[in-house]
Amino acid sequence: MSTSTSTVTEEQKPEVEQIEIWKCKEADCKAWVRKEFVTEALPSCPLCKNPMIRSYKHVPVTAKKGNKKFLVGKKRF
Repeated sequence: MSTSTSTVTEEQKPEVEQIEIWKCKEADCKAWVRKEFVTEALPSCPLCKNPMIRSYKHVPVTAKKGNKKFLVGKKRF
């Protein structure tokens, strides 16, 4: 039985983007929300209700789905 260590090469790493978020100040709470989904100037944590602070997070890039057609009545838009 042989064990091999696998290393992640540049080709295998997923493409990531940096986004602005609000994260909970409480160290034990892992809650965070994207900035574009926050409607208040100073939001409170949706889980523990403590204050949140602005920060950044690296998330994998997702393909944006576009050109969707919506059926309204009998016409497609």
